[in-house]
Amino acid sequence: MVSISRKDLYSKLWSIGITKTAIELNIPYNKLKNACLSNDIPLPTASYWSSLHMGKEKPTQLFLPNPNQNPIITIEVVKAKKGTPQKITLKNDNSESTINTEFISSNSDIPSQHGYFIYFTKDEQILFAQIYNSLKVNKTISSKPHKEILKYQQKKKDSISYYDREAKLKINSSSGTVIPETLPFIDCLFKSLEKVGAKISITNKETQVIYKSYTFILNFKLPSNKVKLSPDDKDYSRYNTYKYVATGKMNVEVGYYLEWYKWSQNEKLITQTKKETFDDLLKKVFLYIFSLPQKIDEETEKHKVAEEKKRREEEQRAILKDQHDREYQRTEGLIKKSIEFFYSQLVKNYVESELHKNSDEYNWGMNKSNWIKDCDASPDSILSTKDKENLINFKFPKGF
Repeated sequence: MVSISRKDLYSKLWSIGITKTAIELNIPYNKLKNACLSNDIPLPTASYWSSLHMGKEKPTQLFLPNPNQNPIITIEVVKAKKGTPQKITLKNDNSESTINTEFISSNSDIPSQHGYFIYFTKDEQILFAQIYNSLKVNKTISSKPHKEILKYQQKKKDSISYYDREAKLKINSSSGTVIPETLPFIDCLFKSLEKVGAKISITNKETQVIYKSYTFILNFKLPSNKVKLSPDDKDYSRYNTYKYVATGKMNVEVGYYLEWYKWSQNEKLITQTKKETFDDLLKKVFLYIFSLPQKIDEETEKHKVAEEKKRREEEQRAILKDQHDREYQRTEGLIKKSIEFFYSQLVKNYVESELHKNSDEYNWGMNKSNWIKDCDASPDSILSTKDKENLINFKFPKGF
């Protein structure tokens, strides 16, 4: 068992994250998360760390509620497991990956960098970690490049321009130059994604990475600098005074779709700094892509909670509306009966006061009084219910 105070656990979570805290304390991720929730400790999300390390603005850290409450929290540690080495195999349409777990030491269940992938199953963590550790961009295209690279090369070789309706690999270069590292980078990225079970799907609009139920979008961009031309440059003209020169670096825009919000791609630009190699960029892109499932699941859960709240509010509004309508109708009926009673009594008082009791006029007037009070119990042989409503409304319009 591990014991730690509430404040210390909060500080550790927001300094190194849930994953690394679980590893450092040697406790299961889910048990740590449940302990935090039960003790009202706010948790940093994947988007918080993405914004912290890659964003331009520093994200806001959530404050610890009730900071004066600082109980000791006890959590069960991970139990060590012993067993024979196993092979993990993941298949997809294009490739098959097999990993032997013999290289894993007795003090660790999964290789280095596994903390980045703790959101996944143990087998997936092992697979992700080994592939991540082996990520490297070749200096040239491999002898067996990815099929989408072959298609791209063939189109360029045949000098056949792409049409908008064609499925195509998009490489955006404002300078018009595709630097040599571009295709080896994409080739390695596609192959590494397929090794973990993802599928590459290129449409006429975008490059998709489909992993389980998640759909990610990739957009490859080659930045350039705007250079002013001098009159001595061969490209210079009166109408062409500058050109774009490739920086030799690469940026990758990664987006994702949400099931209920498919018209937005939620893009984030992963940039390659001056000091970073293409291997560094490849690892950044790989890590970001597989940080998205947790982020998507969290957003999906929030959406479900919001939709359920919305459904309950609509249900409550419907109940209140039904209560209002029934009460309104009941009150409207009461007012109607009151008006009918008022007219009935008015006519009755007049007949009794002004007409002879044994005359036909008297009997006729008393019958009309009863008819006004309740035309169903005392129907009239000539006038209808509609006639009564018109007579009453004529005397006392609505809103009187």
